[in-house]
Amino acid sequence: MNNIPVNKATSLKKPNQMILLLPFLKPYKKEVYLALLALGVTSLTILFFGKAVKYIIDIGFVERNQILLNFILLAFVIAIIVMAVAGYYRSYLINSASEKMIADIRKKIYDHLIRVSAEFFESNKTGDVISRLSVDTGIVVNLISNTLPFLIRNTFLFIGGLIFLFTTSFKLSLISLILIFFAILPIIFLGKSVKNLSKKNQVALANLSAHIEESINGVKTIQSYLCEDKEVRNFFNFVEDGLKISLNKIRLKALMIAIVIAIAFLSVALVVMLGSRDVINQKITSGDLSSFIFYSMICATSLVALSQIAGQIQNASAAISRIFELLEVKSPVSQTVVPQSFEEFKNSDNSVKINFASVNFSYPSRKELLVLKNFNLQIPAGKKIAIVGLSGSGKSTIFQLLLRFYDVDSGIITLNDCDVKALSFVDLRQNFSYISQDCFIFSGTIFENIAYVDKSITKQEVQKIITENPALSFIDNLPNKIDSYVGEKGIKLSGGERQRIAIARAIIKDSPILLLDEATSALDNQNEQIINRVINGFAKSKTVITIAHKLSTVVNCDHIIFIKDGEIVEQGSHSDLIALGGYYNKMYQVEMIS
Repeated sequence: MNNIPVNKATSLKKPNQMILLLPFLKPYKKEVYLALLALGVTSLTILFFGKAVKYIIDIGFVERNQILLNFILLAFVIAIIVMAVAGYYRSYLINSASEKMIADIRKKIYDHLIRVSAEFFESNKTGDVISRLSVDTGIVVNLISNTLPFLIRNTFLFIGGLIFLFTTSFKLSLISLILIFFAILPIIFLGKSVKNLSKKNQVALANLSAHIEESINGVKTIQSYLCEDKEVRNFFNFVEDGLKISLNKIRLKALMIAIVIAIAFLSVALVVMLGSRDVINQKITSGDLSSFIFYSMICATSLVALSQIAGQIQNASAAISRIFELLEVKSPVSQTVVPQSFEEFKNSDNSVKINFASVNFSYPSRKELLVLKNFNLQIPAGKKIAIVGLSGSGKSTIFQLLLRFYDVDSGIITLNDCDVKALSFVDLRQNFSYISQDCFIFSGTIFENIAYVDKSITKQEVQKIITENPALSFIDNLPNKIDSYVGEKGIKLSGGERQRIAIARAIIKDSPILLLDEATSALDNQNEQIINRVINGFAKSKTVITIAHKLSTVVNCDHIIFIKDGEIVEQGSHSDLIALGGYYNKMYQVEMIS
């Protein structure tokens, strides 16, 4: 369970990660502008209260002018109502804009990743990707809906408070400003450390998510090997690693806030002391001092809030960086800019011939190990071909290359003499119905899984396939038949039932080439024979390439090739290979004895 970084090749080097969000906020600029207007109204209203306090004291209490006092109090109430209404619209508009923006980001990233070649998922943890799309995007939502409005409001209040301070008493304001300068220093110097710890914390959370996903997927293996305690210890270690980073970040943030609070409110205390003397000496009125203290408190609390926000912004900046790294991922396997149309190479009967010429290939994670070596193979259209050999000999790799999950290191693969690299993924993959060893089943209903390849497929078409194929009769015995929910990854179905649904999905796609990678390995002999009859009936005029370990399932194939260490060492019909007395014959005899 190694910690693999999501992206080794790319790293965003932008001075301000917030800039990356602007293209996604642009469609919702109207809501953002109106939210900022509402934010400005609430901030101005708060600043108005400081002046209201001055006039209440000077006019209402000192001059005892009841009429003006009532007028000021009425204005105070109206300001409160205006602030409440503006606060509602500010919250509603900015929250809706942020949720829409993050939905667009998630869609764009998912659309990008689902098209990235298998190499990326081979070398990166799924849990880490999920963490970036869920946890990190959640942090960004909070940034846009709460942190940034809080930042803007407190910045506005801080600047506005300073302006009102200077208009009240220049001397006291200058003293406050000097102290404020010292209060800002810890935000600048400690903020960088907080950002680094935030990024480390998010990596730790991603590792934790990856471990949870891996252990849940492998829970049966863990329990069967009595390794629950081992996995619990591993989980505890991941939690402790994250906790240590979080505690260090909390300590730095707390220190930063404490320093800012101390300096900010020390300036308030100093202002009260010096201002009191000015009131006694009649340099300013009591209302002026009260107003000055109010604005000093506004500046102090705004500065403390900004110090707290600084840590949140550093945290969000790290999250934005991790999110947009996913968009920077470049797929090693990509379509050519101007792909050729396969229509030019199609035969009148839609048949497709395949050719491997001098193909060499090694997996990206194991470049030193050549899986296919100078591999040459011609597969005529409509033929039934079997590929056999020991585990690890390179059989499944042939399918991976045909579907362009990977590209060859050298050599060429063609369909009807057209290089597969020259085709679009749609033109290439529409020629294949692929049934893999794991027979992946999506959470949903049986109908949704069988009709997965095409939204236009009706329930009547699926039911027809079920009725015509006895191996699928188990579906009609389920309580909800084709509308039965199969659970996550088809957990409610047996291995054999999952394989049969996968085969039905391949049948309904009706491609000219059928790729079977151990497609009947989870079936008993009776159902295996039924499914083989179904496949033979369905694939009469199609090219069928079968990878099999059970040689008894391929004896009737037109051509059998035996692969050893990435090379074809024997090929021919079943009888030819038995007569040859080589690798195939030995494997077949062992199977017959067992």
